[in-house]
Amino acid sequence: MGRQTDDWDGYASISPGSDKHTRIQLLFSSAKFDYLKERAVESRKKHQPPPPPNVQCNIDLTRFTSGFNNVVLELAFSDNVSWIARIPYQDFNAGDKISMLSEIATMKMISENTSIPIPRVYEFKASAKQPFGYPYIMMDYLNGRILPSGLATTIPLQHRAKAAQQLANVFSELQKLKFNRIGRLWCGENVDQPVEIVAMAWHSSPGPLETSLEFFYNQTQSENREILSMHPDDPDWLTACWVLKTALTHIIIEDRVRGPFPLCHLDLHFGNMLFDDKYNLVGIIDWSHAQAAPLEQLSVCPELVIFPVLSDEENKPIVEFKELVVESLREMEKDPKKRPPLNHPEVNSPLISKPTPFSAYMASKSAEITHRQYMASPGGSLWVGQMVAKLIYGQSVTWEQLREVYGAMPLF
Repeated sequence: MGRQTDDWDGYASISPGSDKHTRIQLLFSSAKFDYLKERAVESRKKHQPPPPPNVQCNIDLTRFTSGFNNVVLELAFSDNVSWIARIPYQDFNAGDKISMLSEIATMKMISENTSIPIPRVYEFKASAKQPFGYPYIMMDYLNGRILPSGLATTIPLQHRAKAAQQLANVFSELQKLKFNRIGRLWCGENVDQPVEIVAMAWHSSPGPLETSLEFFYNQTQSENREILSMHPDDPDWLTACWVLKTALTHIIIEDRVRGPFPLCHLDLHFGNMLFDDKYNLVGIIDWSHAQAAPLEQLSVCPELVIFPVLSDEENKPIVEFKELVVESLREMEKDPKKRPPLNHPEVNSPLISKPTPFSAYMASKSAEITHRQYMASPGGSLWVGQMVAKLIYGQSVTWEQLREVYGAMPLF
């Protein structure tokens, strides 16, 4: 399957003259890459001793990949060892600094407490006030490739059961990382303190949050306000808002409302997974949005949701792949290992003799409702509201009947 850098196309996929193109050019022309190469060599000596006496580091600025905020470059050492440097090319503010340090803390927790394959972080600077001139993270180069499309349709049939079991293990391991609040992980400015949970900037109410109901209700109502500001006095859009609001009763697991809350990746799709030539999962990347969140949120995975516009036959591989994941989860849940919340080990979680298993929720219609609700944009909420209504009411209640009830009823 080759190396992940084989797919890096540099400027080829960036529109010339675009803001992104301009910012990356500025980064490459103004940052002190000789300093970064020196730091890479020093860090290599510290974390992977002993390298060859005269080991050097090279950075090819024509070969990179980039996202909405970061450029990723290969740190190629002269002894055929490679690391990755991830560098923000957008303006870097205080909130971005917190996000970076939280992501590093999250990766530290995962490395120390799970078997999930992720890159090891070797060095970081969460400020531009140092000789390189930009914040950066140096981490492992994982030998694997991103698949061109979804797991269920891309992975050959003979390897799908193995891939499903590996994905189930990721869910199982994340579920075991328990916290008693909802929010980002934080281990201090140097990522060397005991973990605590801090507020997420995009939560609709000050956090850290204490219940799953706060998490979903505040998020839904915040989006509903945005929807109604775009479509005032429209009975269809108001009905969709009501459907999405009342759907919370189908989303929430009552015996999990107060946690404990697992670690959630929040962007777990094929583009953030690396596989080797035999379709072994060798890496989960991009933990920039990860947080402790409700168990219901952990079920949100685009790899396990059908496409409504496709036929049953076209969606069949996804349905079968999800069944394999759920089956593997059930097996893993037969031998539960209880762990206290990582942010407050001395605090006991609510005493629940037999809480709802994650596998049972994952297999339920509620998980699909959660996914549709979470992934909906304000602009697409009418379509999502109609889809969620069908999931809840089936054919027994029509959209017209719902509009008669909710089309003029105040939402707030």
